[in-house]
Amino acid sequence: MKYFSFLILFITTTAYADIYVVVNEKSPIQVSAVDEIADVYLGRRKSVGDTYIDQVLDRTGEDRRLFFEKITNMRISQVNAYWAKLKFSGSMRAPEEVDSRQELLDKLANNPQAIGYMREAPPEGSGLRVALQIDE
Repeated sequence: MKYFSFLILFITTTAYADIYVVVNEKSPIQVSAVDEIADVYLGRRKSVGDTYIDQVLDRTGEDRRLFFEKITNMRISQVNAYWAKLKFSGSMRAPEEVDSRQELLDKLANNPQAIGYMREAPPEGSGLRVALQIDE
């Protein structure tokens, strides 16, 4: 019973994590729908509204898995296969992977035309703002 309770707690904790789509605080990027973000991260569009996005930042590990499941309803294996096909055809470049939260924060702070995501809101005074919060 103790194991079962721990398992339920673990599943609910990971299943209901928020995702924050984050941009530079000076960025004109305004996101109104999850579909817009899905299209950007799947290479279907290079802008949100009238704003061109020149740097799409992707995470690794659990953050990436959760993000793509929430915005595209695709498993990571499907996302990887999708991008492999596009890269092989030479028609598209996949989002730039960043390994650490700090690297993501630095890149976003230095580029108002960049977009990224994280599982927690950006820290106060970081020069970033939340463009869209994706809740469960």
